[in-house]
Amino acid sequence: MQKIILAAAMLVDPWGRLLSVRKKTSRYFMMPGGKVEPHENHQEALIRELGEELGLKVKVQELHFLGNHTAIAVNEKNSVVHAAIYLLRISDLHEILPQSEIEEIAWLTKTNHHRYKLAHLLLEFTLPRWLNDAHLKF
Repeated sequence: MQKIILAAAMLVDPWGRLLSVRKKTSRYFMMPGGKVEPHENHQEALIRELGEELGLKVKVQELHFLGNHTAIAVNEKNSVVHAAIYLLRISDLHEILPQSEIEEIAWLTKTNHHRYKLAHLLLEFTLPRWLNDAHLKF
């Protein structure tokens, strides 16, 4: 099985909503982020991906490491993703626009999240933390 190294963001807004994205070639919503290039560390990759995918300008100090998780890849056969996952709180919502390979963004709430087809990484690692953490609001 192939191992894909990712950096991903548990990105929340002032109301505690969780941002998810869907790539043009996928049916699954996932956390924003992407593959780590050989010359990058996890934070550099995440900052680059957030800029490419959503037009966000993020500073390394804004990223708060939550942990690592490995899950079955939803878009690549015979692969697992191993991700470093960071919390990113954002207040400037007008910046977020789907770009590059992102077809759609969705703000998940405590009442609507079950309506979306979620990637394993988001479902297994991020969703339980987000649902159980009252401190995610600003």
